[in-house]
Amino acid sequence: MNQILENLNCSWTEESERLFVTPSNELKNFLFYVQETGKFSTFQPYFTEREGLHSFLILLTLSGEGALEYQNRRYCLKKGDVFFIDCKPRHKYFAQSKENWDFLWVHFYGADARGFFNYFSAQNEGVATKIRSEECVNIMTRLNEINRRPSPQSDILSFRLLSELLSELLLSGTPAAFSPNTVPEHMLKLRGEIDRRFCQTISLERLAKSFGRNKYALCRDFKKYFGIGFKEYVTTKRISYAKEILRFSDRSVSEISEMLGYENTEYFIALFKRYEHTTPLAFRKKWQNLRA
Repeated sequence: MNQILENLNCSWTEESERLFVTPSNELKNFLFYVQETGKFSTFQPYFTEREGLHSFLILLTLSGEGALEYQNRRYCLKKGDVFFIDCKPRHKYFAQSKENWDFLWVHFYGADARGFFNYFSAQNEGVATKIRSEECVNIMTRLNEINRRPSPQSDILSFRLLSELLSELLLSGTPAAFSPNTVPEHMLKLRGEIDRRFCQTISLERLAKSFGRNKYALCRDFKKYFGIGFKEYVTTKRISYAKEILRFSDRSVSEISEMLGYENTEYFIALFKRYEHTTPLAFRKKWQNLRA
């Protein structure tokens, strides 16, 4: 068993709250579950330093200022900043301002928590981000309320709230949604052009020239307004169309590859597998079996 190392200074107010939670073993097998949750109002020299804990931690700053040291990086934490970490690597977080550092926090585990963590850290190029709304605060406050007075439904309600919290964190790392009225006309036309011609060889340089734009600015703005890179958008359009053809036609994989603009069938198969985790023929066979 891996040893858990922990060192801390308990400089927090009497109003601070830590709730220990013991979910049922049955639910641990397939749900996210809370291990500890709470709300702290800390002051210098408060710190927590640990390593080797099988847990994930989400901490949201309400006021004051703290800091996190994690995997050779230091994050300054102010109001609205949130971090999401795997607690196995060595880490330390601490108060670093004259005023109290107030924060909500939850330790949790289970289900595919690691998958969410990996996605979040890749999306944000680190483990911290700033929340867009008060929804994360509301969710974490409700987590404390539910586990302060446990009931037979507490584990299920906690799972639902953890799922909502993780969804909010992932949304915080994506570009804000733009309505069609706020997207520049030339970007809407560009997307329409791609939608019409995605099966053809599409040159970003040629498109940029036809729209009178710099190709780098065009690529940047595409990701900004549509939340996905130019190349990725074209690829997902092609894979989606490939799935439709595989399900509702008898065309060979090589024919489909050529239809989508891929001269190398092996490359198309590898690309399809990367997105769908199966080969085109296996995908077709699965749907044929369902219809049999």
